[in-house]
Amino acid sequence: MLNSRLAWAFCLSLGSLAASPFLRAQSDPASLPAHDAHQGLIVSADPYVSAERYTEKFGKHTPYDAGILAVEVYFRNDNDKPIRVNVDTVRLVIGQPGQSRQKLDALSPDGVADLVLHEASRAPRPRRLPLPLPGGAPRTDKGKDWNQLDATLRSASMDSDILPPNATTHGFFYFDIGHHYDWLPNAHLEVPDLAFMLDNKALFFFEVDLASAATHSSAR
Repeated sequence: MLNSRLAWAFCLSLGSLAASPFLRAQSDPASLPAHDAHQGLIVSADPYVSAERYTEKFGKHTPYDAGILAVEVYFRNDNDKPIRVNVDTVRLVIGQPGQSRQKLDALSPDGVADLVLHEASRAPRPRRLPLPLPGGAPRTDKGKDWNQLDATLRSASMDSDILPPNATTHGFFYFDIGHHYDWLPNAHLEVPDLAFMLDNKALFFFEVDLASAATHSSAR
């Protein structure tokens, strides 16, 4: 009984957080061209394909400089229960039109900063955490530009694995596509590992086709 009460108290806490403007997306995920929806959850994707959009979002140095795709992913949870999503299993499936495709893992913000500024680190990278640690990420000695870019990428990325009930959350995922932005018509985003938190009931696989989003994004 106590565990049940604690679980519902946790849900109510998440609901109050969902009302915060920091957790609400400004766009309706259902209105974006690329989305998949079932079981009360909408997953949509907005890939950035033009240099102008990257500069507007990230500033002087951007993932576009290194041929990295930034995809803003929206999750609208219309359920009364929170959902946990394993962000480490999100994949981009992409290939040259008419050819076979390959699955790409998402890059960490510091990995993107390394590639953009040509300062690839040989040190092993820590596993992505579901929630930011108090005080933020540890500072590095890679220089002002690197620190600034890393902070910008990290603040924009999807850094939480909890989707509060009746709320929309969003964040960026980064994929190294080697400047092949023209391959997006032959790409989709996979979100395979989600479950309701209270009963651990799994949700079905989400697959977001990026073909229509690539056309829409290039026109913006």
